[in-house]
Amino acid sequence: MFGHAFPVNEEGQNDADAELRQRESLRFLPGARLTGCRGTLGNFKLRLESGEEILEETAGAVVLACEMRSVPLFASYGLSGARNAISLSRLEEMLTSQKSEENGASLLGRAEQIAFLSGFAREGDPVSQRRILNSLRALDEQGYRTSIYTRDLKVADDGLVELAKTDRQLGTIFFKLDECPDISPDGGEIRHNDPVLEREVRIHPDLIVLEERFLPGPENERLARILNITTNEDGFLQDENIHRLPVRTNRMGVFAVGAARGIMTPGQTRSDAANAALALQEEFQSLQRNLFGTRAFIDEDKCCVCLTCYRLCPHGAISLEQRPVISSLACQGCGLCASQCPQEAISVLDSRLEDIGHSGSERIHAPKNAGQPPRIVAYCCRNSAYEAGMAAYAFNRDLPSGLIVVDVPCAGTINRDMILSSLKKGADGLLILGCHFGACKSTWGNAFACHQSDRLGSILEEVGLSRERIRFRTLAENMDAEFSAFTREMEESLVHLGRNPLA
Repeated sequence: MFGHAFPVNEEGQNDADAELRQRESLRFLPGARLTGCRGTLGNFKLRLESGEEILEETAGAVVLACEMRSVPLFASYGLSGARNAISLSRLEEMLTSQKSEENGASLLGRAEQIAFLSGFAREGDPVSQRRILNSLRALDEQGYRTSIYTRDLKVADDGLVELAKTDRQLGTIFFKLDECPDISPDGGEIRHNDPVLEREVRIHPDLIVLEERFLPGPENERLARILNITTNEDGFLQDENIHRLPVRTNRMGVFAVGAARGIMTPGQTRSDAANAALALQEEFQSLQRNLFGTRAFIDEDKCCVCLTCYRLCPHGAISLEQRPVISSLACQGCGLCASQCPQEAISVLDSRLEDIGHSGSERIHAPKNAGQPPRIVAYCCRNSAYEAGMAAYAFNRDLPSGLIVVDVPCAGTINRDMILSSLKKGADGLLILGCHFGACKSTWGNAFACHQSDRLGSILEEVGLSRERIRFRTLAENMDAEFSAFTREMEESLVHLGRNPLA
C-alpha cells in the first residue's frame, strides 16, 4: 500500500519469501476466506472457502494481519470539483510510475507550485506524515516548488524529525496553522493570515495534494463477528483496552497485528509480529499449565439453556454443544457468567460468589456500639481498585476505621444477592470499585457493576433506605489517594444517614 513511502529491499524480501515457502511447517492458502470458527486456544476449528472448495483447518491460534484502506478527503476540503486536486495515494502512484519510465518523463505535467493539505480534516498520524514528507522530498529533488499547510506535524516515529528538516533545507515552505486556510472551490488559490509575517499570504498552486483518512480493512467487521472479538470505535480489530496491549484481543489465542489493530508503519507491524510470537509462547505455556484444571463449570441439573452465559462471556470461552460448555483453557475466571446466571448454575472455583459474599462477615456482625464508625464493605476489582486499596494501606492514607476491603475477580461479579446479604448482616454502606470504562479486562464488567449499583439503589429507595448506601466508582491501580477520598466521602455520607436499619 505504501511502497513509495516505505521502500523495502526487494531482493532481500524476495529471498525471505522464498525461504519461508520452503518450510514444511508453513502452508499458504492464497485467496482463502475465513467463514467460520469454533473452539478455543489450542484447538480452533476454522472453516475456509477457496473458490468452490471448502477447507476445514485446526489451529492452535489465529493471528490477524489485515490491511488498512485509504479514502480521499476531497469533500472535507471543499475540493470535490477541483481539477487540480489529487489524493496522496495518486501522487505516490505518479512518482512511482515516473521512476519506472525509460525516458523519465514527468507525469506531473507542467505543475510548478504544489501544495499539500494535512491535519485539518482529521487528526494526523506518523504514517501519513512520513508519506507526505517522503513525497515532498521527491518533488523538491526534481525542482518543484512545494509548500505544506498543516495543523500539527506528527513526527513521533524514527527519522521523521530529520526528514522534516531535510524537506525544509530542500525548499519546502511549512505553514503551521490553527485553522484550515481559505481555498477557492476550483483550487486555484489558497490564502491565510500568516502569524509570522503578520499579513495575508496567497499562493496559486498548480496542484493540491490532499491527505487521506485511514479506515479498517473491508473484512474487519465480518472477521470480528466470526471470531467473536470486540473492535474499537473505528472498527479496528482490537478494542482500546490497556489489558490488550500490544497485540491481544478479548479472546485468548486470537491476536491482531499491524494495520489489523490500528494505523501502523511497516516497522511497527514487524514489531507487532514479534510481540505476537512472544504472546503465543506465553499463552501456550498457560495452556499447558491449565490443561487438566477447571476454573468454572456449569451444573447441568440447574442449567435451563437460556444462553445468558454464552452471550455474555467477554472472552469467547463458552461454546454450544447442545448446551453451554465452558473451556477451562479460555476461561479467565472473571465470574461475569456466574453473577448473571438466573439459575445460579455456574461456579467459578477460585472465586466462589458465596465465599465473596461471606467475606468480612465476622467484622460486620460485631456488636454495634454508640459512636462506632459506619461499617463500609468495599468490593474491589483485583485488577485495579484492590491494588489501589492495598497501596493506600501501605502509604498510610487516611482510611475509615470501619472499612472492609474484599477483592473480587471483576466488579461485574457483584450481584444483587451479595449486596443485600451484606446489608442484612450489618453493613451500613457498600462501595463497588472497578476499572475505568474502556479499561476493564473483562470488557463489560464495570458497565455491569454500574448498572447493578443503579438498580440496587432504586430498590433501596423503594424499601425506605437511601440509594446513597451503595455507590459505584472507577479507579486505576495507582490511584491510592483517590481510594482514600472515595472511602472517606462514603463514610461522611453514612454518618449523615445514620445506621443501617436493616441490621
